Amino acid sequence: MSTHRRPTIRDVAELAGVSMATVSNVVHGHAHVREGTRQRVFDAIEKLGYRASRAAKSLPAGRTFMLAYCLPGDTAPNSALDVFLHQVVSTASDADLELLLFAQKRADRVQPYAELLRGGGADGFVLSEIEYEDKRVAYLKERNIPFACFGRVDDPAVHWVDVDGASGIRAAVEHVYLQGHQRLAFVGWPNGSPTGDDRLLGFTEETESLGLEPQSVVRVINDFDAGRKAVPNLMDGSDPTAIVCVSDTVALGVMAGLRDIGAAPGADVAVTGFDDIPAASLTAPGLTSLRQPMDQVGALLVQRLVAQLIGQSAPNSILVQPDLIVRESTTGNGAASAEPEPHTRERNL
Repeated sequence: MSTHRRPTIRDVAELAGVSMATVSNVVHGHAHVREGTRQRVFDAIEKLGYRASRAAKSLPAGRTFMLAYCLPGDTAPNSALDVFLHQVVSTASDADLELLLFAQKRADRVQPYAELLRGGGADGFVLSEIEYEDKRVAYLKERNIPFACFGRVDDPAVHWVDVDGASGIRAAVEHVYLQGHQRLAFVGWPNGSPTGDDRLLGFTEETESLGLEPQSVVRVINDFDAGRKAVPNLMDGSDPTAIVCVSDTVALGVMAGLRDIGAAPGADVAVTGFDDIPAASLTAPGLTSLRQPMDQVGALLVQRLVAQLIGQSAPNSILVQPDLIVRESTTGNGAASAEPEPHTRERNL
């Protein structure tokens, strides 16, 4: 075992040859544990230098010490998801909890959760890709299963953390406006995506606030080629000088589409994205984007979930702010800053 990592309840269980629940029973002083088993656990605790976290001490007997997360249906590489999962695992580990990953194999989004619960596989869930009237939320709430959502839920009793997409897009609109652009277009996702709708709301609110009339709004799936093919419709008759995009994937497609018609992204037409994926800084020109604080989101979600598990109170709803990362796609030169303009902050609702 690495000396740079704090020993966990799983380490103790593996060394003693028992379950994590048995280790918990020993730590809690339950009398029904056999003396030989109890001594093996104590020996493992002493050898590893294990100290139970406050959460582990507070969890009732019979817990699995497992949190679970269903991987998104889109299996494409996602650096933001990597950061998110790393922080979820790290924060869970600090509370002596493990993270179990499982896949969405069926169209029925509830079924995988039902199957896992029947097997007693988790104490609580982290949910993402939240939909309007999400059936998973209703299912877990009805059964009093602890969970926390990455995405807003219209229920004051549900714990959720979200990135303020509307605020981020407003910052992008204000940024290109201050660069001298007054003819703005927006490329969003199809109707029905809470995240996409929130980002479109930010665009419409900010353009209205600035007294601008949007040149056009086009909705496409989150795909590079879809963004590329949207450019002729965007430029036909409206001639925007800046295009605000719902995601980096779409924005990179839009930049390719501009080149297809002989326009130079950044110099002729400003383009902004959202997510700040690695490709945003590697493309030429570099793409101005909104960086989501995925590490902060992951930590806050687990903290909300642990609070439920041990019966502590915590703010149910938290919005965190993305950072605007300015690059050449909106400045048209090589002097752009790659540092965030606004500082990340959180707001309790």
